[in-house]
Amino acid sequence: MTSSARLSYHAVAAAGGGLALLSLGWWWLIFSKVVEADYLTVRQAVTCIAGASDLCALAQALCTNDHLYGVRWYAPEAFWAAASILVAGVLLSARPARA
Repeated sequence: MTSSARLSYHAVAAAGGGLALLSLGWWWLIFSKVVEADYLTVRQAVTCIAGASDLCALAQALCTNDHLYGVRWYAPEAFWAAASILVAGVLLSARPARA
């Protein structure tokens, strides 16, 4: 495996990590307001990072319009896509080089 291939695998892992941080920021943008308004506890809101439950949907429906850029919903698929890219990059970059 060439060093440029390994570097590109590291870039994939870094991109996945960056996207994961962005998706967590998106989650926090929405659910910090939900927790602040006492619709959910932090523990309940954390479950909404990776899944969409009725409780998460209800909390998002109760959001007010004072979010940055008017964003009032969160998609857990963004977190899963980012996590998949991150894991793929880490696994590919951790493979031993073939002779």
